[in-house]
Amino acid sequence: MQLYFFKECGFSQKVLNTIKNLKIEDKIVFKDIRENPEYAKELVDLCGDKQVPTLLVENKPMRESEDIKKFLISKYMWSRFRNFIANNPE
Repeated sequence: MQLYFFKECGFSQKVLNTIKNLKIEDKIVFKDIRENPEYAKELVDLCGDKQVPTLLVENKPMRESEDIKKFLISKYMWSRFRNFIANNPE
């Protein structure tokens, strides 16, 4: 997964905080479009504009911060829960 963002964007910060809280930084390629103009160009080529945050999942862009947060929480919290149950049978 790739996250297009920039640090000063409040919506990007919400997604970045979710990633940090889930401890999944190693699962995301971070692409700050203000630090690297090539990332901004990639984003425009993908989506037609520079809207951030944009999470690229299996080559499909997810563009709304709340949708991105919900996706990440459902994907990674469920995975952690299953692992917990598997490792802690009654």
